[in-house]
Amino acid sequence: MKSSRQLKTDERDNARLFRWGIGAAIFVFILALAYNFLTQTREEGPVKPSTPTQTQSAPQTAPASPPPGK
Repeated sequence: MKSSRQLKTDERDNARLFRWGIGAAIFVFILALAYNFLTQTREEGPVKPSTPTQTQSAPQTAPASPPPGK
């Protein structure tokens, strides 16, 4: 059987570990919220092309000429 001194030490250690665990969980939660916020705001910005775009016109087709002999 454990002595009363050992029980008090164990209880303090358990309380300390519990506080650290709660603190770590809150820290991870805040990091996840920040990551989520940053990724959402990055996607909402205006779309900027990475390279300058060149306008290409559709190829011009010549009018069909009538078959020879008519």
